[in-house]
Formats: sequence, structure tokens, C-alpha cells
Amino acid sequence: MTIVIYCLLALAIMTSGCFSPAGTELIVYFPIALSIMLLIPVYVWQRSYRRKAELSIGLFGKDKDAVISQVFVLFTLAMSVRIPSVLLFGEPYEKTPLIYLLVLTMLLLEKTDLTAFGFKTKNLGKSLFLGFAFFALLNGLASTIRYVLVYAFTNQMPIQSFDLVLSVSSMPFMIFCVGISEEGLFRGYMQTHLQRFFSSKQAIFIQAALFGVWHFVWNLYPFGPLDMAMYVATTFFIGLLFGYFHSKTKNLIPLIFAHGLWNSVPPSIIQSEAAQNFVSALGLSSQVLMSFLPFVLSALVTVIFIKYYVKEN
Repeated sequence: MTIVIYCLLALAIMTSGCFSPAGTELIVYFPIALSIMLLIPVYVWQRSYRRKAELSIGLFGKDKDAVISQVFVLFTLAMSVRIPSVLLFGEPYEKTPLIYLLVLTMLLLEKTDLTAFGFKTKNLGKSLFLGFAFFALLNGLASTIRYVLVYAFTNQMPIQSFDLVLSVSSMPFMIFCVGISEEGLFRGYMQTHLQRFFSSKQAIFIQAALFGVWHFVWNLYPFGPLDMAMYVATTFFIGLLFGYFHSKTKNLIPLIFAHGLWNSVPPSIIQSEAAQNFVSALGLSSQVLMSFLPFVLSALVTVIFIKYYVKEN
């Protein structure tokens, strides 16, 4: 039943994209609005189900092979909808069906409370602050360093403007659909299960590797092997940092919020075309410096922040 509901929801959302007016913003926003609306019934249902059902607050009863199998089954099911969604629409319309798949699996099949996987709403204000701090250090600091380097090398302002409307309008989908689904699958479900049988480092590495592979679809058409390899590698390292954060806090809410900010704020920054042209004309070593040094420095600062300031929440 869980898989049937997952497939039907995915079909409904993608069908709404097929029938949305082509050439207008509705072709994007109508399926996204439908995705957000469909979160309401699953939230109401799970609240009711938790009151009626006897759920475990821990993970029990499965051996190592069963857990690994379940992890890869969920990953394969998610990817089976993700690939056609991206190829057909260029949008991640699998997000809400994936949330249903995760919630139904956790509650109906595993009889486990969602808090065991990190869905905790206690101390919400602190969780949101941690998520913002994590985003500001890892993404904000890297962007700031890069903009300073671009200005130093080109004497051009790297930012032209900021599209506030785009950022605000995309944020609900990026937080409630993208953030919940991806953090729930990779850090919540996979990492939580895997670290029962593997070390914390191994569990973080496995989920990060799958998180990297998860993003190869964006370069399938048109096919770009180099861009694909770079994107997979980048998201793998981001997955490591997200996984390390989750291993410390055991709470998905900061990561869901940070994930939503990551996907809605930077894309709304309109880069200066003149500065980009100057950067393209620079030597390879300068371009590599501006691409990798900001991320390396921000990653180091983020690791220190997680190590010394992030605790179980």
C-alpha cells in the first residue's frame, strides 16, 4: 500500500505539470502548490495515527542485511520517480511523494515514532537558529569569500542584484518539500539506520555517497559528464557535512531549514555578467582558487562549529 500511494501521488503531481499552461509560470508553480497542499493530509493523518497506534521510540527488530536492503529499496524507489521528473519537467516533483513514502514506511511498516529519525519539534527556535548558523557558515561564508576574491581579481562587483520575490516564493517548497524529503531520506532514515550496524563515520560516508549519486540526474540531458562528476562530488562533500551535523544534534529540523535556505537564497542572487566574463578570462589557477578556496575555508569553519558548538537537541 505504501508503494502504491507513493506512485499514485507522483503520477498526480507530474500529471498536473503536463496539464499546466505551457509558456507560463503556472507550469512550475501549479505542481509545486499541489505538492505543498498534499503535505497537509499526511501531517493530519500522522498526528492522528500517533495518538492511536503504539509506536516504538527506538529502532529495533531488524538485522543488518534487512536494514541495508531497506535503505537501497527506498533509494531506488525515490530515484525511479526522480529521474523522469527531472527529465520531463526540470523540477524535483518527487519530493512530496517521497515524504509520504518515508512517513508511511516509518509509521506503518516499522512502527517507529518519527522522532527516532530526527523529526523533533521541541526547542523549535533553537533548531531554526542552528540551521541558519549552519547555512550562514557553510554557504554564506563561502559565497562571501568568493565575492571578495572575484572583486580582488577583476575589480568588478560580483553581485548585480537580489531577486527577493523569487527567494520568498520558492522557500516554502524548498523547506517543506525538498528539505523534509531529502533530509528525511538521507540523514533521517538512512544514517539513523546505518549507524546501528556501522560506525558513525561509515554511516555518514554511505549516506553522503548516495546523496551525491542522487544529484547526477541534473546533468543527464543534455549529457555533461564533467559537470555531472563535479556536481556529484560537490553534493557528496556537502552530504558529509550535513551528516556530521546530524550525528551531533540528532535533529533534522536545523538541516531541513538550512537545506531550504540553501536552495532558495543563493539562486536568487543575480550575478554580474561583467564580473563573470572577467573571471572566465583569468588563468586556470585563479579560477580554481576562486572555486575551491572559499568552500574549503567555510567547510573548515563549519566543522569547528559543529564539533564544539553543536550538541544533541
